[in-house]
Amino acid sequence: MTSRRLTRIGLAAVTAVSVSLGIATPAIAGVDDTIGIVPRPGVTQKFEDSTPALEWEIRDSFNNYTGGATHFLDGAELVDGTFLWPYKSTATDTDGNTVVQYGGTVNYMKYCEGDEPVRGGCQLDLTVADPKIVFDAAKGTGTLYATVNSRVYLTGEWLGVKEVAFATLDFKAGRYNNQTDTTTWKSVAGSLLEDGQKAFSNFYTSNPYISSLAFSYPGKTELSTSGVNGYSLAESIQLPVEAGGSERLYALSDGSVLYVTNKYGAGKGVVVSHNLDTVSDPFEFVTNDATDTAFDTATDTLYWVEPKQEPAIAVIHSAPVTASGIGTATEVATVEGTVSGFSRDSSDGTLGVLHLLPKIEDSVDDYPARFTTISVDGSKTTVELPNETELYPDVDTEAHYNEVYGSPYIFGATSGLRALNDGTYLYVYDHGVPRTDGTVPGALPVHITPAAGGAKAALVEAFAPANKDHSHSFRGIATDGTNIGIYNDYSNSNVAFLKYENGKFTMPYHAAQPEKLVSIAGMTFNSQGRALVSSAQNYFMVVDPSTGAVLQEASLSGNMKGAEKNLPLATIMVGDDVFIVDRREVNYTDYAGLQRLELPGADGQYNPDIDVVNMGHTPENTDSTTTAESVDAYLEKNTLEVTAGESVTSDKVVFDETTTTDREAAAAPEGTVFSLIEAVDGASIDENTGAVTYAAAADAPSSEITVSVKVMFKDGSEDTVDLTVKVTEAETTPTSTSTPAPTSTPAPTSTPAPTSTPMPSPSGSNGKNIFSGLSGEFKGGSLLALVSFGGILALIAGLFHFINTTILHR
Repeated sequence: MTSRRLTRIGLAAVTAVSVSLGIATPAIAGVDDTIGIVPRPGVTQKFEDSTPALEWEIRDSFNNYTGGATHFLDGAELVDGTFLWPYKSTATDTDGNTVVQYGGTVNYMKYCEGDEPVRGGCQLDLTVADPKIVFDAAKGTGTLYATVNSRVYLTGEWLGVKEVAFATLDFKAGRYNNQTDTTTWKSVAGSLLEDGQKAFSNFYTSNPYISSLAFSYPGKTELSTSGVNGYSLAESIQLPVEAGGSERLYALSDGSVLYVTNKYGAGKGVVVSHNLDTVSDPFEFVTNDATDTAFDTATDTLYWVEPKQEPAIAVIHSAPVTASGIGTATEVATVEGTVSGFSRDSSDGTLGVLHLLPKIEDSVDDYPARFTTISVDGSKTTVELPNETELYPDVDTEAHYNEVYGSPYIFGATSGLRALNDGTYLYVYDHGVPRTDGTVPGALPVHITPAAGGAKAALVEAFAPANKDHSHSFRGIATDGTNIGIYNDYSNSNVAFLKYENGKFTMPYHAAQPEKLVSIAGMTFNSQGRALVSSAQNYFMVVDPSTGAVLQEASLSGNMKGAEKNLPLATIMVGDDVFIVDRREVNYTDYAGLQRLELPGADGQYNPDIDVVNMGHTPENTDSTTTAESVDAYLEKNTLEVTAGESVTSDKVVFDETTTTDREAAAAPEGTVFSLIEAVDGASIDENTGAVTYAAAADAPSSEITVSVKVMFKDGSEDTVDLTVKVTEAETTPTSTSTPAPTSTPAPTSTPAPTSTPMPSPSGSNGKNIFSGLSGEFKGGSLLALVSFGGILALIAGLFHFINTTILHR
């Protein structure tokens, strides 16, 4: 089922009409049921600590976003930030699946009218009860069922009370222990199914993960783990470095990990131990924001490019890296012009540099391209590359800005140059190439052969089917020298796998709309030639590049939003473990984070160290995040203007859930309190909404005032929002010395028009709206006080037209 969100204008119209005309949501069974708000009759409410249990917090980001659940009933308990559900029974269905039934009820009632939540008076009312796991351990697949009762946002429709297929489960990343008479599973990944999405009002269609499951049940599940080697999330941390462009991860010889990035030419890095328990102080280096870095694992040496302006040259530097950071830099070589591609051939240590020379006046080519190889002894060889018309004889030069070898104006993206397995290089920079026949297909990758005789570059024609119709913005590239993955940026859904053998390219797989290979945040290849792919949609995959089939999948923590930006190469293998870069947005700033995934040991998915999950269990929240990591506080308008002697008030602080691709403007998580970080003369704050009022003194000069707001969440985490107030000095009114005009004779007194009395605010206007930024807010008095009855009819007619043209026919 595909859901579409109303636009802000359309949704505001719906809200205005509904509020002003007093349209009530029809009572449906779910609103009349008491599930989730009172204990169910005949259901045990308290279980012994020894009772086996399911540990599942539903969705960690949702808990942080809403401030957590409201009611825990029927045996369910909140323990150390997650939920425990008591075991009820085990059975085997007709298909041979194991069926494990758990009990308990968890309810969210948020953004309600009045001081106490009442069913029917809350914009968010979601109940999840009696989770049931149906799975085939040998196949590693399963389904999570649950009884739900949910008020669907926007429509007010109630979904429930009924059992639904809530999420699909993937056991391949899970670990189990059946050493005793109890079987326990841990790190079982899940993804919302259609009815699970409906329960969340289809809010998570772009990122449907659920928190991973751990559960125990009596009995012993026997499982052969041969051939099952799923990864599972082990640790996740935030790094003390802002995320930037050209993000790269490298493995040091001792198994630790180097993270480097750059922002506007300021290179930054940090070294992290293999288990993510030690992080070095950040270090900096001057680099080219448009290209890349390279690394030699054997010597732990980092290479990078520094641009110089007059004359236009690029300096290649190197420096040793240790656990404490970067050492003294050494100049390796220089090349002419601007570097648009930089790579290192790991087989012999040669550096490959693609660079653009300054434009020659009246030249067909805007920027002539050269390729320089730099050997380990510092010697370099530069060759001239074929121009645009040699590679594309049918190019329409009048309509084309030549970017065959990149552009000198790329900012922040990892370069598309990679070394192959035979001293040659592949360069990917997709863009529209207009042809003389009027078509504009995408640019093909360029195979650069600096040591070959004759032409030093040629197009990879095998890639043509992937972008024959138009450019798909293919810019990302990962390779082990033989296997090649090419993908595009952001949330676009285009990916291709090539193979390079004996100097020939083939393309076994490409897809414009793959089911899973979307929002790619990083890619690498393992020793079997499988692609290891991380997605900004919070999952990790092992992929067969010959077919595009996802062979294994694991859940990542809820911090991947935005990790696909700038085409990072931020997924690598270090030993048998996989490291993935994520992003932690705090107060408009993206910080880099790091996650480590591990393979099973010699016993496969069996792990005797896993503890039994029971109602007295203390959970391990590996994939949990704080509220500050899950939501981003901001002001939609963060700059206000005021004249001296007057005052101005900002809008309330709103919030974006960082695990979704859309930017929301939602109400504050439950329990959020706002305060001023430092007292500012004339500034005050509403501690419930974060709205700042600034009263400028009558004699205030023209100036800019910054008011910083602390956002304190219920779990103790914090965020900060800054408001800028521009004060304009009051105009001085000159004293008048002229004779005043004679007072005119007043006109005959007439009866004044009666002053209209504003309509009272609609019932429930003090309720908080979880998605208020999506719906818009009707500001001012009642709609009936502003328009005539005919105007209301016109508005209704316009609303139906909007729904018909904008929603039903989209």
